[in-house]
Amino acid sequence: MGNEIGKDRAEFADHMLDAMFLVDTSGRIQYVSAACEGILGYTPKEITGQSIIDLVVQDDRDRTLVEAREVMAGKKRIGFENRYRHKDGNAVHIMWSAGWLQSERMRVGVARDVTALRKKSVVELGLAFSPVPLAPHEQKVLQLLLTDASEKQIAQRLGLAVSTTHSYVTTIFRKFGVRGRAGLMSLWLENLSRER
Repeated sequence: MGNEIGKDRAEFADHMLDAMFLVDTSGRIQYVSAACEGILGYTPKEITGQSIIDLVVQDDRDRTLVEAREVMAGKKRIGFENRYRHKDGNAVHIMWSAGWLQSERMRVGVARDVTALRKKSVVELGLAFSPVPLAPHEQKVLQLLLTDASEKQIAQRLGLAVSTTHSYVTTIFRKFGVRGRAGLMSLWLENLSRER
């Protein structure tokens, strides 16, 4: 097998929705399955031979290197999460299962994109910041307030009148004790950083 994966195994791996990586002892990607493009935006050809740590978001690099050493020491790891830089510049939250393939002296890792789950948990975490409970429609409006959608777009997406949406937005700001969207975002980020 050396530094190449067999053709049959590569075809099998390319049908997985999660990306499979083989990384050598120097941290260079020797193989990555086709799912990488859907997760990180890079084709396997673009990142094969690159240092995998260069794809990791700067703030997550130290703990990622510690995790890599654990795997290389022979520990099987499941559930480690870190963030990678997508080709478009956005952060992608990845959950790993990884092990050490002693015969090839490579880390074998399966990467699952959990970005959508993290975004959902951020909204759920934020709902806990409200000093009073939010009604179901307020919760839906709040989720869209955390995006770049205008009030008119929020109204359209939720099938509400613009005036009704504005009323929900005003109530949400009052409940969170902020004057506008910037204050809401600032509060959200401040509380989120405390939870990390």
